[in-house]
Amino acid sequence: MGMIAPSPEETILDVGVAPYANRGTNFLEKMYLYPERITALSNDDPEKYREFGANFPGVKLVFGDARQLEYPDDHFDIVFSNAVLEHTGERQDQRRFIHELIRVGRKAFITTPNYWFPIDFHTLIPVAHWLPPSYRRRIYRLAGMEGWADPSRLNLVSKKEFLSFFPKDVKVTLYKQRIMGLTGSMIALAEKR
Repeated sequence: MGMIAPSPEETILDVGVAPYANRGTNFLEKMYLYPERITALSNDDPEKYREFGANFPGVKLVFGDARQLEYPDDHFDIVFSNAVLEHTGERQDQRRFIHELIRVGRKAFITTPNYWFPIDFHTLIPVAHWLPPSYRRRIYRLAGMEGWADPSRLNLVSKKEFLSFFPKDVKVTLYKQRIMGLTGSMIALAEKR
């Protein structure tokens, strides 16, 4: 909230909400004082979201692909996306995702885990995400997490890759969330010039 400092009048698109109310997700919907200003987007099965309205009254829930949003340019004042980029597919899909968020919003707050952090936060398996895909699949299969080896489900990015996804005419300020001195996650605040 401090980084993006939304005003009560500004509209927010939250890209990548989950259907749960009792986990560490959807914290914007839980804590924001003006939920009626939030549009929450998911690309998941709408059936999973039957309780969403009861859990987050006032928030407008929509479904669609964030790589191809059906909103005009600058429709939202702020686009918020917390740890979704790594789930959007291959590098060209990730670039398209970032470009769409920037296209429909005047400002954007986008976070993603750092590829170079030694533990992947999704699996909690040290360094496996650095291995070639065949080894990674084998390790994840042994751990009962084979689905995470699929790049359409999990494709971590480095700082250099993350920054390369943003259009050149956008001002990006990068913040690093550190864990024991290492960058665990990256936060990009992007603003159109």
